[in-house]
Order: sequence, then C-alpha cells, then structure tokens
Amino acid sequence: MKIKNFFWLIAVFISGTNLQAQQAVPATKDEQQYMLEKIEASSAKMNTLVCDFEQTKELSLLDEKMISKGKMFYRQDRYLRWEYLSPYIYTFILNDKKILMQTEKSRNVVDVKSSKLFQEVVKIMMSSVNGKGLTDTKNFHATYYRGEKEWKIILIPLQKEMKKIFSLIELILNVEDYTVDQVKMEEPNDDTTLIRLWNKQFNLKIDDEKFAID
Repeated sequence: MKIKNFFWLIAVFISGTNLQAQQAVPATKDEQQYMLEKIEASSAKMNTLVCDFEQTKELSLLDEKMISKGKMFYRQDRYLRWEYLSPYIYTFILNDKKILMQTEKSRNVVDVKSSKLFQEVVKIMMSSVNGKGLTDTKNFHATYYRGEKEWKIILIPLQKEMKKIFSLIELILNVEDYTVDQVKMEEPNDDTTLIRLWNKQFNLKIDDEKFAID
C-alpha cells in the first residue's frame, strides 16, 4: 500500500452534499468553540460506527474519474476496518498497535511502533474521532465555516511530511449528529480524493474478527 493511501484515512475520522459557497459563513471564535463542543459530545457517545463509503479519485493527468465503494467499521479507540468492495477487493485494518494491508494477492502487517510517522498519523486519525484532532495546532491550521444544515472545516497541514501528501483537507459535517458526511483531500500535484459516507449506524455490536490481524 502506498503511504499516500494510508494518510488520507486520517481525515475520515475527524468525526453528502457540498456546502454551497453562499451558505458558508466564517465562524466566530465563540461559534468555533460551540462546534467543537458539539463534535466532542457526539463523539463521546459513539462507541462504534458502521457505514458505507464512496471514494472518487480525480487525477490531474486523466479525464476519467476513479470510483470505488466499500464499508467502514470503527470501534473506540484504536480499531478500524476500511474495506473496499468495488471495483476491487482491498482491506485496511488498524488493530491497536498493528496495521494490516491486504489485497487478493498480498498481505502486509506493519507494527505502528516501527515508524514515528506512522505513530503520529495513527494518533491524529484516532484522536480525531473524539474531536481532539480539530484542535491539533501542531499538525493543522483549521478554519471553520457554519451553514444552516452543514458545517465546513478546512485543515491545512503544517508538518513537512504532511505537506508532501496533502495541501488541503476539507470536511463537511451535518448538524444532526455532528459527524462527517464528506471529506475532500487535495494533493500538491492537484489530484483530489473525495469520500462520501452514508448509512451511518452508531453503537452496533461489531465482532472482534472484523479487526483481527493475526
């Protein structure tokens, strides 16, 4: 698995339709605090999350969009299964300290401790579920926008390693459950990745085998 494909997973857990430009109003400092409190309160109640996703990849050198679909499983605090089902089979599992990246032809297990960069990315990815990632001023500069039905948060990477992978991460959250509906990632070479989440189900029982690596 390319390192770039791993990194974009962090954005999914800082918890559709686009928030229209005319609806996006910069949030005041008090509004930002209110947004963070709502996201943190919602995340605190979320022990598990199961949902469907669609990923659309646009490459600057190609006219055709690459669309893939799958299912995602999350369990607090360090368990994640990101499963591509169409047009190819690919599975990413984070099980506490280990990561599994598996295709129909290959299987690779990585110890998170083996890479300081992996450790930092996993920390950002999982802590973002409870809202802490949005206040991570060390790694991101965040700008908040409010709308009647949706909120938009734009994250600009600050760390050198992250800048090589993303130039911007845009999150769209709905104001009914304060979780992410859409994530858009822009890369320095102008490639973009758009992920939409739907059929979100909270606090279902998820069998341990979904996160099994060994």
